[in-house]
Order: sequence, then structure tokens, then C-alpha cells
Amino acid sequence: MNYHRPVRTPSGDLKVPKYVAFDLKDSGDGCDEIFWEDPYTFTPRRGRNGYIDSWGIYPHDEDGVRDVDGMSIFQRKMVTQFIYNANRGKDTPELQFVHALIDKKISKLTDDDPGDRLKRDYTLYISLPHIPDPHDPKSDRYWRRIRVSGGLRLGVFADKVLTPLWGWVRNLHAHVFHDYSDGALFGPKRCNAVDMMHLDKSGYAYIPEEEYSIAHILRNPGEVMGYHYDFGDNWWVDIKLEDIAAPEDSKGAVVVLDGAGGTPPDGEQTGTWPWGELLRKADASPAGKREAVQVLFGATNYEGMRAPAPPEDLAYDFDHFDLGAARARVRGALDSKASMPGASKKVVLDLEAGAGGSGARGREDQMAMLLKLGVLPGEMKRGTRIVRRPLEGGEEDGGMYWEEGVAEGRRDNPGNTACAWCGSPSDLKACSRCKQRYYCGKECQKAHWTSGHKHECAK
Repeated sequence: MNYHRPVRTPSGDLKVPKYVAFDLKDSGDGCDEIFWEDPYTFTPRRGRNGYIDSWGIYPHDEDGVRDVDGMSIFQRKMVTQFIYNANRGKDTPELQFVHALIDKKISKLTDDDPGDRLKRDYTLYISLPHIPDPHDPKSDRYWRRIRVSGGLRLGVFADKVLTPLWGWVRNLHAHVFHDYSDGALFGPKRCNAVDMMHLDKSGYAYIPEEEYSIAHILRNPGEVMGYHYDFGDNWWVDIKLEDIAAPEDSKGAVVVLDGAGGTPPDGEQTGTWPWGELLRKADASPAGKREAVQVLFGATNYEGMRAPAPPEDLAYDFDHFDLGAARARVRGALDSKASMPGASKKVVLDLEAGAGGSGARGREDQMAMLLKLGVLPGEMKRGTRIVRRPLEGGEEDGGMYWEEGVAEGRRDNPGNTACAWCGSPSDLKACSRCKQRYYCGKECQKAHWTSGHKHECAK
């Protein structure tokens, strides 16, 4: 059972928590002292620039960077998962605390009407902090500037804009948005990406992003929100609101305006700090340059691309930004179905087992899918299915494949998509023929039809 009883804190004091309750079998070892506070009145911890990230529960180092004791959290998890799961699935003290913060934030969002911000265009400056320009340390080496509607849902923003904007792989990794004003987190429902195992080091829990828009977080020019991509490798992105257009000047379309820096690696154990260090080595020596090139072209989002061979690798430009390619990636994502985070993309071994069958073999096949993809065939909704394609070079590793759940016959809805032509989230109506694409108006529908949808629609 859970009791509000004295529990010894990491500093050695015996204290009664102000809000959470520890199970009698839980000694509190490895639990951060902040969880003895009241989530409704506590002072959240601040990081760089005074930002509050990850609910304000983690300490930060002297540079304002989150300083998460991953080993202590892991060790505590190994103990508490048995204690609290055995106790009828009761929440750990950490989750009790964060769930209270979620309730508090949702209540605040309910009272905060974004008004016409949902119909106004936002100009956003999106950058990778902690990786400065080597020629100007006060400037960002990687940045993009875009225009989007403030009413674009966060889930659509992540799936169809941010991920292709950086050239990362859709539906591969977990992510959360950070409201830097109070540390609130927003992420995808039922995400089963592999890196969700690190959620306890990334805030423990979050508000479903599908129900909220950019305008719910960014209200005034100059405000910044965060985007944490891949809980294992940890890419950090700052999203600054530069300008809000007048209603009469707002079109709602997604437009990639400009940018700097190439496509950062997705995978290969990179992330903000490892990749930044590799770039520093690349700037310092030919050996460092060659190492960074090899890591980059070994990344998931560079699959199928050949790394330049010596001596051409020394001439490779990490800072080249291809505006046309960025626009094409976003354009392609908008003209596609929403990703399914509940059946996210994974690399799997070919176990020579299908999804069907009966008897013992059928059960084995279903268990194989569960272990590989994290979802059972019966859990796939009507109109969706599992797709597989060979991993480039996977034959050398005994037959490796990409697998993920995709929606084919299943329709999107106005809440998880945008106009297939321009990206606007407003006044969406489905194509009357195929029902598989949405449009904000007849003009966009006509443009998309003549550009090629007429061939796709007929299938």
C-alpha cells in the first residue's frame, strides 16, 4: 500500500512527502529530492536561458544542460517496477508527481483560449543548440526558418514538418515538445518506439500532443519552445517564434524559407553532443573529418548513400544546406498519410514467420511480431497493416528488414493531418473520391490533382 509516511531523502533527511506516497516496500533510494515537494507549489528547476524543460524536475550542469543521473534512475526502476506493479499497478512517486503536473497544465490550457492565433501564420526560427558556427560561436551552425499556421497540431508538426525538415526518419524515434515557460511536455499517444524505454530520463510522462497546436505553447514573438527527438541519442531543437502575421496576411501554408547546415545524422549514437564533438574534430584534423564523414553516412537517414572515398571525403561540406531538397521532403510528407507511432518503424531480423497461421505455429508467429514490432496483428486497426522492406546491406547481417505499421485504407482525420498541397490545418475536407487526402480549399485540391493526385486517386 501507499502511505504518506516519512521517507529518507537523498540528502539524508527523514521527511514526509508533501504530495506523493511511497509504498511501504519503497525505501526511496535513487529518487530525486524534488519528488518530496508539492507539484502544485514547487519551484521548477531552470536550465540555460532560464528555460524550464522536462517538467522542471531534473538538475542542470553549470552550462544549463540537463544533468540526468541515468544509472540511478535505471537502478531505481529495476526495483520499483516490481513494487508498484504488484500493488495493483499503482503509480511510482515520480509518476504521481508528474501526473499532477499534467493535470495542472491541462487545466491551464483549458482556461487559455488561443483565439485567432490558430488562424495566423507563425514565422519560426528552428535551430540545434549547443552546436555553434565554428566561424561565429554566437551563431547556430544548424538552423531552419519556416512559416506555418499557429493552428497546426503538434503531432502533425512533428511528423510532417520537423522530421522531414531536418532529414530525419519519420516514425522511427520518440519525441516530446517542451513548453519552456513551465516545463510541460507534449508527445504522441501510445508511442512504442524503441527509445521510449528512456522516457523516465525524459520526463516520465507527457500530455497527448494530438490535442494541441503550436499556438497553445508559443503565444508571443520571442518565445521559445523545445523539441527533444530520440530519447536514446538525444537531439535538442529550439523553436523560436519570430513573428505572427496579421489574420488578413495569413495563408496557413507550410513554407520552408531558408536555413544553414546540412542534414544531421539520425542514429549511429550521435545526437546533439556526440555530433557536435565529431564536428569539432572534423574542423581540427583530416582524421577527424574522415571519422565524421563515415559516421554521417552510416546513419539511418543516409541509408543507401555512399560516403565519398578518399581524398574526396576531405572536401565534404557538412554545412551545405539544400533548400530545394528540404522543401521537397516536407512536400512529400504533407502528401502522405500520418505516421502510426503505435507501430513505429523498427529494424528486425527475418525469423521466417508470418503474421497468420493457426495453432502453436500461429501463436509463435504472433509472438514473433510482438517481440519485433511491439504490436500484435490483432491490435492493428482496420485499414492498417504491417509493411516490410529490406534494410540496405541487411543481407550481410542475416536478413534484416525495416518494419512498421502503416495506414492504407484507413483514413486520416482533420486532427492528425493537414492540407496535402499546402500544409494548412484549416477547414480541411477529404477528397470526395478517394477520401485519402485532405485539402483546405478547392484551389489546393485542383493544384494537387493536376500535379499527380489524379493518378494516385484512381488506384
